[in-house]
Amino acid sequence: MAIKRYELVILGAGASGLMLASRLCEKGVQELCIVDHNPRIGMKIKVSGGGKCNVTNEKVFADNYLGTDSFVKAVLDRYTPSQLLNFLNARGVIPKIRSLGQYFCKKSADEVIDALKKNIPNKAYLLSHKIKAVKIDKSGEYLIETDKGDIGAKYLVVATGSSAYPQVGGSDIGLNLAKDLGHRYTAFTPVLVGWTVQKDQFWMKELSGISTYVSIDVGHKKLNGDLLFTHKGISGPAVLSASLYWKKGLVTIDFLPKQSLKEAFKQKKKQLSTQMNVSKRLSKSLLESIQVKDKSVQDLSQEDWEKLALLKAYSMSPAGNFGLKKAEACRGGVATDEVDEQNMQSKLHERLYFLGEVLDVTGELGGYNFQWAFSSAVVCADDLEYKLLNS
Repeated sequence: MAIKRYELVILGAGASGLMLASRLCEKGVQELCIVDHNPRIGMKIKVSGGGKCNVTNEKVFADNYLGTDSFVKAVLDRYTPSQLLNFLNARGVIPKIRSLGQYFCKKSADEVIDALKKNIPNKAYLLSHKIKAVKIDKSGEYLIETDKGDIGAKYLVVATGSSAYPQVGGSDIGLNLAKDLGHRYTAFTPVLVGWTVQKDQFWMKELSGISTYVSIDVGHKKLNGDLLFTHKGISGPAVLSASLYWKKGLVTIDFLPKQSLKEAFKQKKKQLSTQMNVSKRLSKSLLESIQVKDKSVQDLSQEDWEKLALLKAYSMSPAGNFGLKKAEACRGGVATDEVDEQNMQSKLHERLYFLGEVLDVTGELGGYNFQWAFSSAVVCADDLEYKLLNS
């Protein structure tokens, strides 16, 4: 079977791969193809943010990511949220802030997919192609082996994402390819995902469907937001972001993050459960979990006050997480010290690039991972545009 040859091959038709292709096609690059094992492009984009795609955040800093700060900052500084929003606005997509600075599409994630594919010709896509391996041939070109034949590329971009959401094609193929080419990597593990609980916290599962605003301390980071009790354990924005930084051991939850104990229980004649600013069912369960009877504040003993302090610092050790099918991202990826942050090119091989979530950079919940995907793609596009149009 004859080998199809292209100047540029992009592996992955997700956020970073599509943004790269869109930028290059807009500048006049024609000799490229996008290879993906899915039958349609942007599958993860489509299901993200409840189908509304949380494209970015009002404030994006390196501190919102797990990764090497200098590497992350260098990339984010090159393509900011305002530049991304300008790109989308020019294509008729006007994301709106829903909460905590998070930008979502007004109608659906299809708006973003349509904006990205606008400049890309249909002939550029090689979909339903399962990528098996990558080699470098004698001429120095990349040879991509797929289940439908081999593809040759002078320039190769790996933008295959992570293992999160395997139901829409998430896999670790990018790490396998990196290994083929001699790159170091850290295996993918699910993050931005809910936690299962130990036996001591089984009371939480009985509150399934209830949410409350909390602050979660995972050692070196404090994350604020809603915690949602589920039949499996706990989830919600605060837990999902905290899961990025937790590997094992204790976390501490402040169930009254907006007030001190004295402020929360200042009405001496009223019952504790009526003053906690949470649902009655939750307040009673919280009191039971710390072994304090629901009584008036004036009847509290010193020991009761000491136990109530646990509402501000409830320690628990998650049993595990809800797994890859529920995870919105993965920790791990290709080692960034082997990638040049100025152009996303491999330091081991010329004309090889890594983008987006396949790299060992993961953001908190709130549009950070899409911003990373788009920023890394633009940094790469700036480099490839010059090379492809001047070769």
